[in-house]
Amino acid sequence: MYLNAPPPENDVVRLENLSETHRSDLQDSSVAASMWEWMPVIPTGTSLDAYIDYCLAEMRGDSFYPFVVYRKSDNSFAGLVAYERVSRTHRRLGVGFLWHPEHVRGTDVVPATQLALLERAVQARFQRISYYIPEENERALRAFDRIGARREGVIRHYMRAANGTWSNVVVLSLITDEIKAAMDVLGDRVRQLQLA
Repeated sequence: MYLNAPPPENDVVRLENLSETHRSDLQDSSVAASMWEWMPVIPTGTSLDAYIDYCLAEMRGDSFYPFVVYRKSDNSFAGLVAYERVSRTHRRLGVGFLWHPEHVRGTDVVPATQLALLERAVQARFQRISYYIPEENERALRAFDRIGARREGVIRHYMRAANGTWSNVVVLSLITDEIKAAMDVLGDRVRQLQLA
């Protein structure tokens, strides 16, 4: 099982491997205005086009897999996410470059996206999933706490954001059985939101 072939999906979301054809969907969304609050500086610049170019170049290797998220109910653009820091040898990967438009936050799209990523990682026999979250991003930290991700520590002055500020980064992880427990939590959350 490959991480990106076919791309992950479930009843709520469909992830597509980022390609040049997605550029117009991204440019038409609110991603450009808001993603830079937490996104790191990338070598190619701080514009949305630079971000897309960077992702397309990085995915030629075997350690970065960016996806565009679509909500299945109306086929609308619903976010971005990536597997990063992938090591098949050590069966570990990170989940990052995560962004959802404001109108889908608090809906079943967000936990369904995480669930699709975790399910695929388990199918591909990965045993460790890491998250590197800026210390100031309390909302994201609370979300990962709720699924059982363990805080491993803080890397000080680790990342310069696209807005020019420097951040300490909190490292969280899920390993082996914790991943399956997180999948159960996310599945329950998806069902709760669908019934609400």
